[in-house]
Parts: sequence; C-alpha cells; structure tokens
Amino acid sequence: MLKIDDLGMNGEGIAHAESGKAIFLPFYLPGEELEDGKIIKVSNFRVKPKCPYFMRCGGCSLEHLNYKRALEYKQNKVKLSFKKFKLEPKVLPCVPSEKEYFYRNKLTLKCDGEKIGLYEFNSHNLVEIAACKIASEEINKIIKILKEINLKNILEIILQSYKNNVLVTFKLKDNNFKNIILFEEKIKKIALNYGIFAYFNNNLIFKAGQEYFLKEEFNIKYYFTNNSFYQVNDEVKNKIYEKILSFISPADIVVDAYSGSGLLSAIVARKAKSVTGIEIVKSATKNAEVLKKLNNLKNLKNINGDTKKELFSLNFNTIILDPPRAGVDKKVIEILLNKKPSKIIYVSCNPITLARDINLLKEVYDIKFLEPYDMFPQTPHVETLAVLELKTAIK
Repeated sequence: MLKIDDLGMNGEGIAHAESGKAIFLPFYLPGEELEDGKIIKVSNFRVKPKCPYFMRCGGCSLEHLNYKRALEYKQNKVKLSFKKFKLEPKVLPCVPSEKEYFYRNKLTLKCDGEKIGLYEFNSHNLVEIAACKIASEEINKIIKILKEINLKNILEIILQSYKNNVLVTFKLKDNNFKNIILFEEKIKKIALNYGIFAYFNNNLIFKAGQEYFLKEEFNIKYYFTNNSFYQVNDEVKNKIYEKILSFISPADIVVDAYSGSGLLSAIVARKAKSVTGIEIVKSATKNAEVLKKLNNLKNLKNINGDTKKELFSLNFNTIILDPPRAGVDKKVIEILLNKKPSKIIYVSCNPITLARDINLLKEVYDIKFLEPYDMFPQTPHVETLAVLELKTAIK
C-alpha cells in the first residue's frame, strides 16, 4: 500500500517507498491511499473533473483538486521555493481567478491528419478534442467550426479571443489555402468579429477579416493583433497590473525590463515620471512603439535590445522585471547590485527562479511584498508578484 503524503512542484502526488525513496504519482492527492494502482482511500478534497480529457491532455493536471485547496497549494509552492534558498518571507494568500474555467484568451492547437487537439501529458502524442474547458467561449466556438473543415495540410492553429472578437492563425504544410477560405465562410455565420491569417514557411499567404482589434485598459488603448504577446487571463493580469501601479509614484524613473508588447510600460507611464521599456524581440518593440504613439506617451521610450546589455547605461530608481521562466540573467543581477535602484518590482511565472534571483539580492534588498496570483486555474502554475526595497542602511 502507498500513501500520498504531499503534492510536488508540478502538482503530482508524492508517496514514499519503504526505503524512504520518494515516488511521484500524477493525479493523486495527499491523504489518499493506493493499493495495486487503485485508490482505496479518497481525499476529501478530490472533486470530479469537468474535462473529459483529464489525465490525458497535459493542460490541466490539478482539475481533480478542490479550488480552495488549489489556491493553498500555490501559496505553499511559493513558500517552498523560497525555503529551498533558506528564505522565509511572508507569502500572502494566492489571489483567485474569478473564472475557474473558460478564462484563457489564447490557445494553440496541434494538427495530425484529420485530428485537432492538444498533446498528451508528458508526450507529443495528440489528444483529439472537441472543446477546451479552460479556453474562452469564443475560442470553443472556433474549435467547433475547425472540426468541419479539412485539416490535413495544417500544422498548427493559434486561437486568440477578446470579448466577441477572435483572431485565428494557421501554420500550413503547403501553400494551398482552399480550406481556409471555407473556414471563413463558416465563421461568417456565427456572431463573432474575426481576423484570419495563414502562413506557409513563415510567409503570410492568406488574410481575411480584421487585422487587429482595439482594446482599452487602465486608460491605455492598444491593438490586439495575432503577433502580440499578452497574458492569457485578462482578469488576473489586470489585478497584477493594478497592484504594480500601487507601488509606483509620480517621481519614479522606471525601467520595464522584458517589456514585451509594451502594455505595462504604457500603463506605468501614465503615473511615473518616465518609463524605458527594454525588449529583445523586434516585432514586440514595434508593437510597443505603435502603442506609445496611439496613446501619445511623451515620457515613454522603447528600446529593442538585450536587458543585460542595455541596462547598464540607463539611469533609474525603479525597475520592473518580468522575465521568462528561466528568470533574470546573472549579469542583470550584477548591474542591479551595482546601481542599487530603490525599488525592484518582479513579476514571475516560476517561483523557483524568482526565489533564486531574490536570494542573490538579499544582502542589499528587503522583500516588502510577495503575493501569488492564480493566472492559470486547473494547472499547477502560479504567477507571483514580488516587491523589493533597498535596505535602509544602504540608502
């Protein structure tokens, strides 16, 4: 018999063999007892998953866990990440998502012959799906239409949604787009505004509908395009941005590192003295420049470049870091320890690399705020906002 003692960093159940060796078992919960692969004692916190592809599709590996307990798990995940570096800051409760399902505004589907779907858990085997329980209702309407067309020459489909607007991007195996024309005819019959794009060898070969949609948040207008990167959960993203704004003052000279398409840079520029966004992806910087002009932001500058190369020459008293999962480059940490800005605001999708980076800053900075956000309900992933302030003795 095996007893599940805990949940791992990826949401898997952890049991221990008689030797004491840890055994990782996905889809089991603490308190459950197993015999011959069957649950003989069920956790009080186990719930029935709503998705028929649960345990096959790799998207939602925590759907069997009560939502309140899932939030507690994510708060504890952040605590444990910091504990690995012998840090024990106060971690606030995980901020919930108002939508536990149908929250994703972007979904990438894979194609294999006539099948369309998502990859199996820990593999590249395709799970054919008819709908996705965490994708928006608009995206699910599009999936239904896709099931009605020939998919054989399609590699990948990227679906994006905003209210009643959808953008659909096809990546094709050849330059034949007759099936995409048929798709457009079908999409016209449902109550959605749309933009359709088809690429072959990274070249745009078909375009229909609108090229973009206009969004407005925090008094900032911006274009929602098929090559823009924004967070997948708008409601939680806005909670994080609102909290970040609360730490910005009118005297702040801000660098927004890893600034993406520039939305946060623009929002902060409405309040701060000045903002400089740094982004390595050229298309993202181009989008940020369009956004800057659209909102007439004179105190915002966008730089296309590598943060570790651009940061040293800039003057700033506040920096916002929103790096990829790998975290911040050590060279960036060295620059921060040298320049000593009074405030570091760090947004992370990986609590381990967040804790690692803050550990490197701990001699110079105090952790003033640490709050997880449930950007990705039904999954083990968590977004975390940390705010560091220069130690009083060093100021």
